[in-house]
Amino acid sequence: MILSLSLSVFAQEVGIKSFRVIDNAGILNTEQKAYLEERIASVSAEYNFDLVILTERSIDTSYPGEYADNFFDSHGYGTGPNRDGSLFLQVTESRDYALSPSGRGFEILNNTAFNKLEDDTVKFLGDRKYFEAYSVFIDNWETFLTLEAKGRNYNFFYRRNGVLVLIAWVLAILTGIYIVALWKSRMNTALAQTRADAYTVPESLIYKEKKDRFLYSTVTKTKREKSSSGGGSSGRSGRGRGGKY
Repeated sequence: MILSLSLSVFAQEVGIKSFRVIDNAGILNTEQKAYLEERIASVSAEYNFDLVILTERSIDTSYPGEYADNFFDSHGYGTGPNRDGSLFLQVTESRDYALSPSGRGFEILNNTAFNKLEDDTVKFLGDRKYFEAYSVFIDNWETFLTLEAKGRNYNFFYRRNGVLVLIAWVLAILTGIYIVALWKSRMNTALAQTRADAYTVPESLIYKEKKDRFLYSTVTKTKREKSSSGGGSSGRSGRGRGGKY
């Protein structure tokens, strides 16, 4: 009896985790869902990292970030002892979204990576291109995980690489112009006067000194109230972040 119960529970857990695209809002067609499942399976197998896409029509009064965290944890997602992975949540009625990293995902998804992932997905959500939003969610994570495998992380310099190259070229051009101008200035034998008195008539300007003297001053002080702040969340809670699209 105990063995049968254990096998039943195990089968349910495997069955739950076998689906990484849970379209409860009915947004995707069969082909789109199958494609996303295949892409996720490929990335997960290569990098040992779980990716989950979840859509809901409504989550009532739940906070999207907490809902995403709880769904990921309670449904057995995540690989390895630290439950490595990330979940993307979209709520259609309230137009909420949330990105919930876990394990290695929490370390990989620094502020720069999060902003990149958020910008790319929300752009498509706002245009009602939901399949594209989910696809770019997977693509971005594949980029982050590829960098991690090389011992690197997604940071400002990686994201702004094209802009930095352009700035380098502009600086090189400006430096060249400055050097040429400097050479030309050294070829000019006429020296400009640096003092104004060389161009004035002697004794034509008379300066008078004027001083302001203050006899009194007033200082007003306001007592600064002390504020107390509580500590942040600990453990696996409070991972998810998101907003409106």
